[in-house]
Amino acid sequence: MTRLILLFGFFSVFSIAFGQQVTIKGEVEFSFQYANIKAGEDYSLETESKQDGVSMSIRKLKRNSYWAVTVYKSDINWNNKVKIYVRRTNGGSGNGYTWGCTNYTRVRNMPQSIMWGAGGLNNIYLQYRLSGISMDLPANTYYTDIVYTLYEQ
Repeated sequence: MTRLILLFGFFSVFSIAFGQQVTIKGEVEFSFQYANIKAGEDYSLETESKQDGVSMSIRKLKRNSYWAVTVYKSDINWNNKVKIYVRRTNGGSGNGYTWGCTNYTRVRNMPQSIMWGAGGLNNIYLQYRLSGISMDLPANTYYTDIVYTLYEQ
């Protein structure tokens, strides 16, 4: 039996200069066990996390200010054949609003803007998808950190 475990770490990035903050809560862990696969066969898998397993909150903004959120991954022990995607599954709650990131966006090793909005929001739910998982991957525990940064505009 081959076992493949993929773990994500999440970082919240705070801006000290102006006091705004983005907070990430929750965790994502994918665990796969392959059984009864014969030599020469491959088992390709694409899977999604729960729709509400990770939540993002955006707080301490200047009144009526616009903001943007970027995301990137920082690999610790990761196989580049496995691709990570993120999307938001709701608009959150609070006195603000958001747009963008309703379709899956691939998380890369360079920061990219994924979401924009105005005002403070709580409980913006994030969902993750993995693709490229295959029996070709060596059995291992793979780790990467996903980093979100909030920019107030």
